[in-house]
Amino acid sequence: MRPPREDTLPWYRQFWPWFLISLPAIVVVGSMFTIYMAVTTEDGLVTDDYYKEGLAIRKDAARAEAANALGVRGSLHYDASDGRIEVQLNDAAVGQLATLVVVLFHPTRSHQDQRVELARVGTGRYAGTVQTLGPANWRVSVEPTSGQWRINGRLAIPQLSSAELQ
Repeated sequence: MRPPREDTLPWYRQFWPWFLISLPAIVVVGSMFTIYMAVTTEDGLVTDDYYKEGLAIRKDAARAEAANALGVRGSLHYDASDGRIEVQLNDAAVGQLATLVVVLFHPTRSHQDQRVELARVGTGRYAGTVQTLGPANWRVSVEPTSGQWRINGRLAIPQLSSAELQ
């Protein structure tokens, strides 16, 4: 009969103690990274005053209904090479508007949202420039400076360079 084998190596040269220590160590490093990300990144989708946001949505719906009642429709074209935006409105909306306001909303990063005034360049045509739009499904909102009505659309960059507004 053989005597049981005795290990002569110290514990820190064994495989199993290091394996068992590494499991909680990985969890600690992962939680430190999670805490770092939570502290340093912006919570762009969370709003502090959700009640005011809800009231603003109701007001926006009323302006969209006003545009629908007036028959306002249009299209938007974005030229990525020079950042030029052009809006063409239908005859129902033309009137005497000297400028239009276009707001481009990024779906997740509010610091990339852009607001620009477009000047009239022809009958029902308005143009201006914006900073380069990154790839995203941008929400577009067009309204007169008086804010009486609003038409909306989606601009999927880089797949599309045009959007229908209604």
